[in-house]
Amino acid sequence: MTDPTRRHHANASSRIKKRKPEATECSISRLPDDMLRVIFCKLPIGMLLNDCRHVCKSWGAILLDPDFGNLYLSLKEPSTLFLCMKDYTTLHWLEFQGEQCFFNPVANFIKKYQFVNSCNGLLYLREYRSRNPYFDDLVMYILNPVTGEYMCVPPAEVGRDLETGLSGLGFSPQTNEFKAIRIYKLDVKNDLQADVYTLGNGSWKTVGTAPDILESCLFYHWGYMKAFVNGAFHWLLVDMDDDLDQIITFDFETEQFGSIALPEIVEFEGYQILNLGVLGDSIYFCGHDKIESAESKEIWVMRQYGVVESWTKMFVIENEVGVQNPFIFRAIAVFDNGDVLLLWDKTLVWYDQETESYTLLSIEGRAIVHELRFALLKDDAKGDGPKVSRV
Repeated sequence: MTDPTRRHHANASSRIKKRKPEATECSISRLPDDMLRVIFCKLPIGMLLNDCRHVCKSWGAILLDPDFGNLYLSLKEPSTLFLCMKDYTTLHWLEFQGEQCFFNPVANFIKKYQFVNSCNGLLYLREYRSRNPYFDDLVMYILNPVTGEYMCVPPAEVGRDLETGLSGLGFSPQTNEFKAIRIYKLDVKNDLQADVYTLGNGSWKTVGTAPDILESCLFYHWGYMKAFVNGAFHWLLVDMDDDLDQIITFDFETEQFGSIALPEIVEFEGYQILNLGVLGDSIYFCGHDKIESAESKEIWVMRQYGVVESWTKMFVIENEVGVQNPFIFRAIAVFDNGDVLLLWDKTLVWYDQETESYTLLSIEGRAIVHELRFALLKDDAKGDGPKVSRV
């Protein structure tokens, strides 16, 4: 495969074209397009999309070129990217490059929305409602923040008692398709059912019954108890009697349910699991002993996917940041140097493992790790599916 960096540099001389300067054009705009592309690749994504794209038509054309996306991903500065939602209406890019932090707007919504999850560059959102958040047939959206495209996921059939807390977006690498899953009941007497929607198709298809344990377990803090990793969606289920704690999985390739056992420590009386998430390419959970160390939080990581014995306690974090409601806690990401970005209630906190010190960032809101995807949503949504619109 040809190195995209070399290809662009090698063809620079043959691709230089003289163009008429625009009225708003500055001196940097007179540089060859290939040189501009390389410069753009050094910028954080928020600055690129919000500022550079609107400087002039020629810059916008470069940044909207599908080939630029591949070049940007190959040349961009190493960074960790997040999406941050504030007040359910404002979506921001949050990007860390070395010791620098960039915070740029993505979109402002008229209605209120909540994160469901992020998957391979697409963001799954649900309409926010303060009442009956688990059993309302809420409107669900799929958004590509890079291209600004979104689509509404087809609603459930009338009469379904839809558990929107048990839903998620995933990706099937074998078929190269995005899929969403939802779990619902037709009525209180029937079994739980599972539907799958392939992005671009016009309707949902039933894939059979869902495990009964999904109904018998208490599913609380729904936004913190789910994760997509290794081609499967994961729900952390906590039973009211503390004897059925486990992770239920749904494989988007086989469209089958499975389960993953938790380490023996969760069987101890008084141990409480607070959230499930993904650190790097591994699944993790955060928990603590409510009786012995309520303020301490343990991060357990499954080093080898599916192998129960590989659960490892990665580190322990003490609540020394003085944030209210310390039980609403999430380890969002672990950086290469071992530092951790935490979400403590609505406050983002930087934890330095070497010094065991905390820094409260001047940013509030829910944050999730996100990848960049430059492909158009209309190309991902193959078939006669819902209409693709722009924010």
